[in-house]
Amino acid sequence: MMKWWFSDYDGTINLMHNNFIDPRDLEFIRNWIKDGNKFAIATGRMEHEIRPVLEEVNIPYDYMICNNGAIIYEKDKGIIENATIPMESREDIIKIFKELKEQYVMGYCIKDERKPFSKVDEPEVYTNPFLEQYAPSYNNFEEGENDILNSPDLNLLYFFVAEADVLTVKTLLKDKIKKCKAVTTHRNVIEIMREDVSKAYGIKKIQEINNFQDSDVYASGDGENDIEMLKFASNSFAMRKCQPKVDKAAKNIIDNVFEIEKFLK
Repeated sequence: MMKWWFSDYDGTINLMHNNFIDPRDLEFIRNWIKDGNKFAIATGRMEHEIRPVLEEVNIPYDYMICNNGAIIYEKDKGIIENATIPMESREDIIKIFKELKEQYVMGYCIKDERKPFSKVDEPEVYTNPFLEQYAPSYNNFEEGENDILNSPDLNLLYFFVAEADVLTVKTLLKDKIKKCKAVTTHRNVIEIMREDVSKAYGIKKIQEINNFQDSDVYASGDGENDIEMLKFASNSFAMRKCQPKVDKAAKNIIDNVFEIEKFLK
């Protein structure tokens, strides 16, 4: 029976966030596909940010769930789902963004394009090579307000903050935006997405197209944005060095994804 494996990338396959892939993990992924199974990356990154990385390290894939479930790609076919922010949520969002624009680094996504809203001097963001490549390099208040209020393709908004400020920002956002939720996707990143969107949402959309059984779903991850996916998957694996609460969502704990092999039925 064909199995479907959905895996987070950063902190799961890319364990050290430096794009070094353990050769044992890479071999396992290739053998998984060679054995007739399907493999999909489920990531907070955008397609144009993750695709070159996967190509460089030669990781094959069938689907990509990007923007934490807001946008789904099928290999060689392009976008098959774009879960946009409801229009009725937009006024709530722009009110918050305008109030906080002098305090926090903020941005948003239009389909598969990352756009800046505010740039604030936050050393924890701009001295981190991983975050710095995605963080806004200028203020973009006017265009940003117009996009957030009107763009039909707005699917994600984000805060890049000092780790010590994450809880403060999460509290500021709690119950403030109708039909949306705020999720910590990295120790310095909070993202706002439609309330039903998650990596699990992405899996369900792919399942609707391909009609595979729940029992054939495998998932691996290490972050808060992986929790719903791990809870949904019949065969779930959290990384030992995961964020708080993630281990409780998974049935198994592993150090490397190649260890999944010993759990295969």
